[in-house]
Amino acid sequence: MFDEHLSYDAALERVKTEFGLEATPMSLSRYYQRRAQERQMEALVQAQAMSDVVADPKLDTDAMRAAAIKLVAKTTLKLACERPEQLKELESLAKILLMSEDNDIRRGRLQLEMEQLQQEASEDVGGELPKLARLLVKIEEDDDLTEQAKMAKVHDLLFSATTEPGAGSSRQLRQNKRD
Repeated sequence: MFDEHLSYDAALERVKTEFGLEATPMSLSRYYQRRAQERQMEALVQAQAMSDVVADPKLDTDAMRAAAIKLVAKTTLKLACERPEQLKELESLAKILLMSEDNDIRRGRLQLEMEQLQQEASEDVGGELPKLARLLVKIEEDDDLTEQAKMAKVHDLLFSATTEPGAGSSRQLRQNKRD
């Protein structure tokens, strides 16, 4: 009755032919109500189990996303096999799967771009550090400067727009390297 949406009369006829039992509409109704309650309790237990899994602090969004997409894929296949005439539902589920795949590709591209930017930044900093160290040593070894003057030069070196006369800012230097 649940899956095939049979009427009480059709269900009574099937009980008689398949099991050889005589049943009344009232007994079938009580059985249906009891099974409906059991199914509802099973659904609640499954929902509680799912909420426990989702609430797990070790669970990350990538794992949840993957599980959700697997569930959508499973539902799509089940619907395609059981009810191929319901094209609207199939179309909606297929679109969800395709959008998910597209998002995965975008996420991968963004991750790759982030890694490339981090690599470029570390290469830029790696080339500038020895130069900065030499300039700091020169300032430190300059006996003509007071401690306050040395601090001012270090401050200018670190926080001014240019690292050397005519060199431009470090941001400009990185932009020039990319261009």
